[in-house]
Amino acid sequence: MKDSLKISRATSPTDMSTPSKFNLTISVVIPVHNDPKNIRLCLGALGNSNYLRYEIIVVDDASVDNTYFEVQNFPAKIVRLSKKRGPAYARNRGAELASGEVIFFVDADVLVYPDTLSKIADTFKNSIGVDAIMGSYDDCPHDKSFISQYKNLFHHYVHQVSNKNACTFWSGCGAIRRSVFLQLGGFSESYARPSIEDIELGYRLKANHRNILLMKDLQVKHLKRWTFWGLIKTDVIDRGIPWTKLMLRDKVIPNDLNARFSQRICVILSYLFIFLLGFFAIFSRQFLFIPFLLLATIIIINNQLYRFFAQKRNLIFAAKVVPFHVLYYFYSGLSFLFGVFAYSLSKRSIR
Repeated sequence: MKDSLKISRATSPTDMSTPSKFNLTISVVIPVHNDPKNIRLCLGALGNSNYLRYEIIVVDDASVDNTYFEVQNFPAKIVRLSKKRGPAYARNRGAELASGEVIFFVDADVLVYPDTLSKIADTFKNSIGVDAIMGSYDDCPHDKSFISQYKNLFHHYVHQVSNKNACTFWSGCGAIRRSVFLQLGGFSESYARPSIEDIELGYRLKANHRNILLMKDLQVKHLKRWTFWGLIKTDVIDRGIPWTKLMLRDKVIPNDLNARFSQRICVILSYLFIFLLGFFAIFSRQFLFIPFLLLATIIIINNQLYRFFAQKRNLIFAAKVVPFHVLYYFYSGLSFLFGVFAYSLSKRSIR
């Protein structure tokens, strides 16, 4: 069965040839799989954009529910894949149909704001040397569960305090000049499930001396409901291990985002804290203050982060974050070790 293309005409976005105060057209590419509710909300939010020179391309990654039919209610080109291939493949197929000078990648569980496309267009128009831009989740996550609030606010904070001259790319809310995207061959389709295909593209952008701008005022709302095990699976299997392999492959460990030097130090301190806590609890309780001194050091290093959580929520919320953050450092360390092991095995298999 061949992949099918359908262009919905239920309603129509502004004609791409219509004059605009911006000399720029944007192609919004959205991969989706079995997510009719969120894609409806996502497309509805795009329909409220105050920037009118755009098109929407939705790639249905072989959904088995009514996602494809939900999309038909909106003014979008729809590509229906006959086999599930993952978001990297889906985004590439959408990019092949794009007619805009800029391709804006957004996830199906993300809501843009009315001025999101305007900010993207204005930045590319006035920043000749910028080849790609990325934003962040906002500080008002849709889902109210603690895990979802923690995960999304953590993402927001990390992007807000990172270098605006970014070292990587993010496809949850990321735009790139179409000519640059096609020149680099798009996303690596070796990632058959949601993973680090966007980070890998960012590495290739930097290797080719392309400029990526982290726009701190370019924010979107995330609709996803995170679960405890879903968070760990994503951070370890889908992100941590493959990112470690990528860093070893390209011999690039950025001092930015989640890989900053201070965060690497906290990984070591977290392991020492957990080990010494168990050791002294069993053999020498009078020295239990030592691991808690290590914990205090972690808190001091991350004091701005915890103050951010307290300001956005409250002190109790910030206090609850601390053990989750130590756990994050713990499994980040495991991710690195497993990634090194996996990379070593792959190198041996090539020989």
